[in-house]
Amino acid sequence: MARTKAFDTNEILHKAMNIFGNRGYEGTSLPDLIAGLGIARQSIYDTYGTKWELFFAAVKHYMDQKNQELKEYCDGPGTAASKVEQAFTTIIKVLIDPELRLQCFIISSAIEQAPHNEELAAYLQANTELSEQIFYTMLERAVEEGEIGHEVNIRDLARFLVHERIALITSAKLGMDESRLFGILQMVMAIFLTMQGQGSKAADPS
Repeated sequence: MARTKAFDTNEILHKAMNIFGNRGYEGTSLPDLIAGLGIARQSIYDTYGTKWELFFAAVKHYMDQKNQELKEYCDGPGTAASKVEQAFTTIIKVLIDPELRLQCFIISSAIEQAPHNEELAAYLQANTELSEQIFYTMLERAVEEGEIGHEVNIRDLARFLVHERIALITSAKLGMDESRLFGILQMVMAIFLTMQGQGSKAADPS
């Protein structure tokens, strides 16, 4: 009869996100994982396989979770502008939290490793395209409802929003403080509202 695991696999993945986010993939040793995860070496091997497989699982766990949250924001009530602001405000709040930011930094570690692993690179590209599609679908609804004019290139706008979200993580890891992160959000919103206004004006020449 198979033995029941004495630990929560999702909780372990959350801990792994902190460890890899703090130390990076290369800087994380097996003893670091054993100490940080609080489970035995054999349990790591039996449940997740190699260090790389645990890292990849933690990256997927984090990114799948964040895309689900983004979809919930974009599918929820409110204007397109309010949804964009909420999506960016949420990630900034994570980045200024001493503990949660470590989980977020696993993205930076994944980007560093992507050039050396085709599977990871393909996953990150697919994940970026999914994030872009979530924003695009939300913007498409905004066009249909007349909130954004038909002249706006919403594909490029969606791509811009994804890029800026990723850039926030890099900026925070390099030491950018809370006020400057929110300053970037203000610029993102200014650009978004300008494009929205230009599109609406073009759509309604009167």
